[in-house]
Amino acid sequence: MMMNQPQQQDRIFGGNLETLGLQATLKTLALGGKTGQLSVAATHDAVDGRPTHERLDIYLKKGSIVALHSSDPGHIDLLEILRLMRRIHRKDAQEIHERVGNHLPYVLAALMERNIISQAEMQQRMEFAIIQEIARAMRWEHGTFEFQNQVSVADSTMVPLSVDHVLLEAIRMVDEWNRVGSGISRYSTPRWLPDINGDVQNLNLSREEVSVLLLSNGQLPIYAIAYGLLMSEAMVAHAVETLVNYQLVEVVDDQLERQLELSLSNALTVSQNQLKHDARLTPEQRLQMLIHTMGTCINKLLSHHLTYARALRSNTMTQAETYMHLEMAFLPLLRSVQREYPIVEAVKFENGQLEYHELMELYKLVRGEQLEAFYWEAAQAFHKLMHATFQMIITDEIGPTRASRRFNALWNTFAQEIDGEMERQRVRRIAGNPHRTA
Repeated sequence: MMMNQPQQQDRIFGGNLETLGLQATLKTLALGGKTGQLSVAATHDAVDGRPTHERLDIYLKKGSIVALHSSDPGHIDLLEILRLMRRIHRKDAQEIHERVGNHLPYVLAALMERNIISQAEMQQRMEFAIIQEIARAMRWEHGTFEFQNQVSVADSTMVPLSVDHVLLEAIRMVDEWNRVGSGISRYSTPRWLPDINGDVQNLNLSREEVSVLLLSNGQLPIYAIAYGLLMSEAMVAHAVETLVNYQLVEVVDDQLERQLELSLSNALTVSQNQLKHDARLTPEQRLQMLIHTMGTCINKLLSHHLTYARALRSNTMTQAETYMHLEMAFLPLLRSVQREYPIVEAVKFENGQLEYHELMELYKLVRGEQLEAFYWEAAQAFHKLMHATFQMIITDEIGPTRASRRFNALWNTFAQEIDGEMERQRVRRIAGNPHRTA
């Protein structure tokens, strides 16, 4: 590491980022020619609403930046990047990896030893990594900072960086990100589509877009591609958007996909637990249980979508606006089912949930074969609505990507049990009355 921590530290000053931002703090330290450690800590919400804690330690020597440490450094496989760019052979990459691992400073030193990169490129990459992290921290809206001057900073192979230069480049990166669409982030990962139509050479791609395409192997997020090409993350994001429009790549977000899969899995597990296999249930009770299971599933899917719908991930809408957004997506599905199955006309959509209490209490009004017929019609309606709701959600949240296959497989595992129960009820009804149309 680039610094040595003594037994005692003197805190010179600190505060909140809302009061004195990172830019102003760094300028103050630079003007004072300070030596020490500036620590910036932030807490913000992830897409699922859970708090995320991050910390950045910036080391200064006589007012210049000489090192930086992040509590959550993004993994960058520079050896794989250079291999994809045909700057290093696979054998050399493996040898370096076996010797120094993936720790970026060690990888850079090993690459320079083998004359794969120059001293100038090593300096450029170390500088780019620092600017990239500071640009990311400048977008933190809430957090604290403190400066400790009793921290001795060791000499570095990197030429110290001017704070003004670093801030100028970081501000430019932040401004560029503000012009990127909301559907893509620094963690988004472009991945080549399996079937590319036409000749890529006829698409008039820019040199930057071709470079990004070469690195879109589904393993490198945008921030890693940016580091590999020494290109701002926003420029990479723009290139990815172009490649998506040309249907050359798809965009995945591994972190988001894991959260989506866990949330959907939890929703389906709760619904599945409603499905009871009790031989003592009457046909009417069994159909009622089946309707309740599917109703629970629909409501769990809707609750999930309130968090993960593309338009709602920014958390900038009011509760009323989020319900309205969900209503615009779901209500056409409900209305279509109600036109086909009049028995569910009394079912309502309120506060983001399906309200079917009256349907569940039909047994208080009718009995026998008529009740069973009503419940069977309602079960068919809920079965169709449940499948349509899932498809609406997966189309919006995931889109036509490879990941959608995994989510469809997760859904099919749950839906097969529901579909099987629906088929058993259909067969039972026909067996009980051969002239009846199920």
